[in-house]
Amino acid sequence: MKRAICTVVTLFLIGQMTSAWGFPWNKDFVDQLAIKAQESLAPAEPGSTPVAGGETLPALPADISEEEMDALKDEAAAVLNPIPASAESVARGAELYAMTCVVCHGTEGLGDGPVGLHFDTKSPVDLNEDYTQDQADGSLFFTLTRGRALMPFYRDALNVEERWHVINYVKTEFGP
Repeated sequence: MKRAICTVVTLFLIGQMTSAWGFPWNKDFVDQLAIKAQESLAPAEPGSTPVAGGETLPALPADISEEEMDALKDEAAAVLNPIPASAESVARGAELYAMTCVVCHGTEGLGDGPVGLHFDTKSPVDLNEDYTQDQADGSLFFTLTRGRALMPFYRDALNVEERWHVINYVKTEFGP
C-alpha cells in the first residue's frame, strides 16, 4: 500500500513539473526584445552623439555625380588639419598607414600594394604624385572619410584623429 501511495505521489509530482514547463512565464526571457540600455528603437535626434559607428555624416544621394563629389571635395579643402605634423604624429600615421593603406597603395605609396595590383579597371593612386601631394589636407581628409572611385571610406576604420595622422604621414614621407 505504501508503495502504491509513493508511486501515485511521484507520478503526480512528475505530472505537475512537466505541465509547469508549458506555462507562459517560463519563456518570458526568451521571447522579450534584447535591447541594451544605450540602444533605442527610436531614430536618433538631429545633432545627437552616436554611441556606435563613428561620427555622423550628412547623407549623400545615391545618384551623386562625380562633378558633385568633386565640388564637395573642393569645399573640404577649407578644413584645416588640427594635428601638427610632428614626429609623433608622423610615426602614428606610419603605423596606421601600414595597417590600412599598404594593401592597396604599397609601402612606398606607389599604388602597387598586394591588393592594388589586382585592380582591373584602375590602379590605386600613386601618393607620391603631385595629384595627391598638392591637395589640401581637408581634401585628403574628405577622401579618407568618404572614399572615392575604387577607394572605400575609412570613417569606420580610422577615427577622426587617426585620419589626420595618416594625412601627416602621407604628406611628410611621400612626394618630391
